[in-house]
Amino acid sequence: MGHLDTIEKAAQKLITLCQKEKQTKADKERMLAIQAEILTGIENLAECELCGAISEMIVTMTLADTTAKLCRECGVKSLEAGKIQSSKQGTSRQRTRRAKTSDEPKPKVKRTVSKQTKPVAAPETPAALHTRVEAETGIKKADVKRLHKIVQDIATPMSPEHTLTYVQREAETAKIKVDADALKKAVALLA
Repeated sequence: MGHLDTIEKAAQKLITLCQKEKQTKADKERMLAIQAEILTGIENLAECELCGAISEMIVTMTLADTTAKLCRECGVKSLEAGKIQSSKQGTSRQRTRRAKTSDEPKPKVKRTVSKQTKPVAAPETPAALHTRVEAETGIKKADVKRLHKIVQDIATPMSPEHTLTYVQREAETAKIKVDADALKKAVALLA
């Protein structure tokens, strides 16, 4: 399933939750999880440097010493033309040039297409993170969710020691009973 499909399905889930007659706190938490899923999908989309189209599959192409990240259509057009041309619409983006490595004459047209070989790993969903933290620390999932919320509410980046101290105090205030070692490990995983 592609990023656009993921975004579409998450949006449908969000619409379904919004159409409920009465929403609950659990619905709000689901909405926030869906929002994170949608944002992750959007961040994984890439833009063609020639036409500006957003696509799931962008390739880096080098032709005649010009390198650009292109969508499928622009890549095919560039291969047919033998060079990377700017689109008729014109974009403000500048293409990068490769530095010459030697004084040898270059062939007139150099056709190479390199594709990304490793797929980008999808970020861990909050539910999967909570399950993993529960398994590794032995803390109940409900408490893991509450601890995660505390960690997320930290306004500015803190050192790991200060983060742990802050979360310990907030956990005490929220009356979350957790072993100190398990809390330390959970904060390291959640931060």
